[in-house]
Amino acid sequence: MIAMKTLDTHTMPTVQLDTAARPRGGLGTRLAGIARRIGGDLAYLVAMLALSVLAFVVWVTGLTVTLSLLLFVVGFLVWIGTAYLFRWTVAIDRALAGWSRGERIAGVYRRPDRPGILARLRSVTADPQTWKDLGWLVGNSILGFGLALVALTATVLVIGYITMPAWWWAVPHPHDQLVSMNLGIYTVHSTSTAWLTTAIGLALAPLALLLNRGIVAAHSGLAARILGPSRAQALRGRVEELATTRSGAVEAAQEQLERIERDLHDGAQARIVALAMELGMAEEELAADPEAALATVRRARDEALAALDELRDLSRGIRPALLAERGLGTAIDALVSRSPVPATARLVGDIDDAPEATQTAAYFVVAEALTNAAKHGEADRVHVSLERADRRLEVRVEDDGRGGARPDGSGLDGLRKRIRALDGTFDVTSPAGGPTVITAEIPCG
Repeated sequence: MIAMKTLDTHTMPTVQLDTAARPRGGLGTRLAGIARRIGGDLAYLVAMLALSVLAFVVWVTGLTVTLSLLLFVVGFLVWIGTAYLFRWTVAIDRALAGWSRGERIAGVYRRPDRPGILARLRSVTADPQTWKDLGWLVGNSILGFGLALVALTATVLVIGYITMPAWWWAVPHPHDQLVSMNLGIYTVHSTSTAWLTTAIGLALAPLALLLNRGIVAAHSGLAARILGPSRAQALRGRVEELATTRSGAVEAAQEQLERIERDLHDGAQARIVALAMELGMAEEELAADPEAALATVRRARDEALAALDELRDLSRGIRPALLAERGLGTAIDALVSRSPVPATARLVGDIDDAPEATQTAAYFVVAEALTNAAKHGEADRVHVSLERADRRLEVRVEDDGRGGARPDGSGLDGLRKRIRALDGTFDVTSPAGGPTVITAEIPCG
């Protein structure tokens, strides 16, 4: 059961409970699943055959051109291009194997440690994945081609056996077509033998399907093992990713610190200085002109209140008090209710139970999106959605404005760095004319 809360700026909050029962799969559902699997295996085998031919062309051409030019400087440039061509080719195999296995197969490659051709040459040459890619292309062009050809030939043969009565009927003068009707064991010379062939085809069909399934499973599994990252590669890639995200987090923290210092200097600090000056003037005027001193004290009081408001706004930019005291759900409700653009909020799951850093990041994603929709997007409506599921918090903000938001802008780029520092993902889709959709997925532990 999922609790879903919907807030509209013009209506009272309502609570809806999702009590719809999941439909149970019957015989028809299972048969449809089997049919999809059979069709998927056939599609995989056809793609496997085509990719094996492509692999042969790529590795033979790439190595031939590279080796023939390796005596010259240009040969090293050609080798870099060939290595990247290997990557692009095996990326198709990764996608195909991942589609069959129902999982994403990532490719982890070394990054150059510095700019320049020599650094890139060292990285592609010393990267084990480059040679694994080459080995896969060579093996797939030979073994993959042979296995796909065997499986597809067996499948076509079984289909031909099953449909033999139709062939017997369609072929003109079938009694004279002894060669085309010769199946090796016997020759189809009558309608009865044609139907006998159909029976044999139906008996062989399960074996052909099992052969297809086995080849697809073995090929996709081998592709996942060879083309996917090894433990060492995954660890190295994770270290590089953490170094990048943590660097972004440090930059975001530094930018926020500079903003706080600037706001304190230009805002609250200036007002407090003005407050001190007003109080000094009031002290001087107190004996000579009490009425003027009273007016100066009033101005000083206004300055103190204004400084207090600016300090509150500044603290809200660091970590809103409402978020710390009442939780993310209440804080999002407050953001939506204060939005100058009419907005609705949909909160699903126990979002208040998320870690503090996750709640803070989600809050600022919504706050920045609402601010952009009002100041730059010229939007009429904004919809905010937060959903807690599978140990992650999904945030989505969509407005109907004019679009054109820049993902590399200071506000959105800072959010991206904050989210990536938490090992989350952040994406902005904002074509010209709208709509603008900001999505973030933040781990919850």
